[in-house]
Amino acid sequence: MSPDDPDHLHDDELHISVDLARRLLAGTAYAGLRVRRLPSSGSSNALFRLGPDLLLRLPRQPGGSSSIIKEARWLPRLDLPTATPRIEYVGDPGADYPEHWSVVRWINGVPPVAGAGGPGLARDLASVLRRLRAEVVDREALEDQALRWYRAEPMTGIDDDVREAIAACRALPGLDLDLDAAERL
Repeated sequence: MSPDDPDHLHDDELHISVDLARRLLAGTAYAGLRVRRLPSSGSSNALFRLGPDLLLRLPRQPGGSSSIIKEARWLPRLDLPTATPRIEYVGDPGADYPEHWSVVRWINGVPPVAGAGGPGLARDLASVLRRLRAEVVDREALEDQALRWYRAEPMTGIDDDVREAIAACRALPGLDLDLDAAERL
């Protein structure tokens, strides 16, 4: 792994570098801002700090544009009890990069560490889930086939994967979760 690609995760991962990020930003209002790759990223997007107040998100794999487009369309409609990144800009494919990408507002904080979130993190997550469950889904969202991805299908379709993940969690030392209850659920 190179310092420019510190966390390559997928076999079909696109080559994403600071240079690519700068080329994509050229010609936008963000072109003059400092760009630096963050040492931790998500599994779906490579993350770059952009100036003091923004975050640049570049999908890691072919097809990642669909998530960027869905977020830009639907995230502003949700009223969640926690800070969510406000989307400032969605960029088009270019500079030999085939995907849409986004610039979002930076949210100060520290990424959670496995096993170290404690009850506060669990309560925060539970409040988000309660709010999502209470959300009235409008007809437009119900009819949007782009939202009918594996995450919008019945849980029975991912039962085997969930059980495998629970089994993997059993091997994590010090994990304070009721995995038997999760498995029953």
